[in-house]
Amino acid sequence: MVRQQRAVRSREAILRAAARVVDRHGLTAATLDRVSVEAGLSKGAIYFHFADKNALASALEQEAARALDRMAAARTCRPAPALTTMVETTRELARALTDDVVVRAGFQVSCDRAEGEEPVLRRRLSCLLVGLLEEARHDGSLAPGAAVDDIVVCVVAITVGIQMLARQRGAAQVHSRVLELFWCVTLPELTPGPPPTHRKPPTQDRRGSGPEGGSVTPDATDDL
Repeated sequence: MVRQQRAVRSREAILRAAARVVDRHGLTAATLDRVSVEAGLSKGAIYFHFADKNALASALEQEAARALDRMAAARTCRPAPALTTMVETTRELARALTDDVVVRAGFQVSCDRAEGEEPVLRRRLSCLLVGLLEEARHDGSLAPGAAVDDIVVCVVAITVGIQMLARQRGAAQVHSRVLELFWCVTLPELTPGPPPTHRKPPTQDRRGSGPEGGSVTPDATDDL
């Protein structure tokens, strides 16, 4: 039992170390030597859990996919209009991309592996959003003339932007303002009547934004 627990901890440490390396350098430059140094473990320990770099990258991508699956499963527990659920799902994903380096690195791996095609995780996200928007059309929370495909393209683009911002030093807190401003502008056009309940968009302190440019009002960090 102790040996199994140690093996689990070792695998988790390797995954998080690999995620940090991918987050900083991208998949191509994320060598096992770098992961070994970051994890403080030998390459032999890495090979004990993962056959090669490709297997380690796949594990990161799978962790991000599981995070998406959990978000998809959680929607069935929400007694709310589907459009509101969709908005909350984007907030959950933004939090995960900002706070969880494994999820963020998993999305980066998916992008780096795409080779010009649509990344696998981005396609899964699109399917999740389409499903929620179709439910919203069915329950009446989405305006009849709203174009589902156009909404999905915009939301995915915002998500990609958040993923990139979260990798930049000092920009982590910007994502909430970007996302909330997007929904503030967009939701009135997507709802047949009064927009579904959503948070007031954050306001920015005139002294700057984020930890390097001054301060951000509490709303900017509490919204997501």
